[in-house]
Amino acid sequence: METTAGGEKRAVLLEQRVAQRFGVALRLTIDGDEGATHDLSATGLYFQSDRSYELGASMELVLEFPGVGRTHPLTCEAQVVRVTPAGDGFNIAVHLLTPLFPDRA
Repeated sequence: METTAGGEKRAVLLEQRVAQRFGVALRLTIDGDEGATHDLSATGLYFQSDRSYELGASMELVLEFPGVGRTHPLTCEAQVVRVTPAGDGFNIAVHLLTPLFPDRA
């Protein structure tokens, strides 16, 4: 909370992200299950899945970047930081244990 010059109290939202987020839809695979990203950054990603995951769970996921004539898979280790029910599935936020772009994280 912050108090203005007029004595008004207002909430202050602090940005907790350390890396810029990009809205991008990529196919991904986690332990044989498929999902799709909502967005990603150098240090994390947010994706949609048919199943829930436990907070703190470690996972290996494979992001599929589109290319000419084929996809380019990228395997990442991640830890679940948030799970939100969404329709018939779940939105999952994970922290990447190794940043995608280490020099920019």
